[in-house]
Amino acid sequence: LQQVQEHILKIVDVVQETPQVRLLRVEYPKGSGLAYLPGQFFMVSLVDHPQIRVSRAYSVASSPLNTDYIEIGFDKVGVLTTKLFDMKVGDSLKFKGPYGKFFFDPSYDEDVVLIGAGTGITPLMSIIRYCTDKGAKNPITLLYSARTPESIIYRKELDGKKAQNPHFEHTITITRAQETQEKWEGRVGRADEALLRASIKHPSKSIVFICGAKEFVFSMIAMLEGMGIKKEQIKTDVWG
Repeated sequence: LQQVQEHILKIVDVVQETPQVRLLRVEYPKGSGLAYLPGQFFMVSLVDHPQIRVSRAYSVASSPLNTDYIEIGFDKVGVLTTKLFDMKVGDSLKFKGPYGKFFFDPSYDEDVVLIGAGTGITPLMSIIRYCTDKGAKNPITLLYSARTPESIIYRKELDGKKAQNPHFEHTITITRAQETQEKWEGRVGRADEALLRASIKHPSKSIVFICGAKEFVFSMIAMLEGMGIKKEQIKTDVWG
């Protein structure tokens, strides 16, 4: 796998993506030979904060083919993310990695099914962006569960992705439609077996990536196995 490296990287951009979620982009360490696979993560920690020594795993959302910056996304939970919310362009963070067996292998020729909830979309976004940048021919289906339309991460980019990648399809389902101010025309309710059956065209020829909280991931695995999808076709990234 890719060689683990440690770098102190400067923040080049901060994006308030939704009311709760922020994206940080750090400079790509050019000339370092750093390489990661779409779906992998880095351990991120603060520089010059001796009182906060924690290091946390953050999945990369950017494409490995993007050598301008590395992007991570997070919501405000816990000591480190609260601190990350205060960070500005020009501040630095320590990145160590890449790590993880949850990744898209460029040799795959199967249909790619991506299932995510909340910030679990970040590693899936890396896969979507990579396949689009590379011009991969794999059909890609994203099934994404968000609480409200306002909390959909990468909403604008996802809506425009089909124009960049004709092999890409996506369905967003909203679980708390009653909490939104927006008129939502899309799907409502949890991701369920009906959605999986309608979206996965070739169950025996698909590779499935699931990312989200434990309960979400395990319920998806049970439904997929009920459809005859084998364990070895399923890759998971369980958060929390």
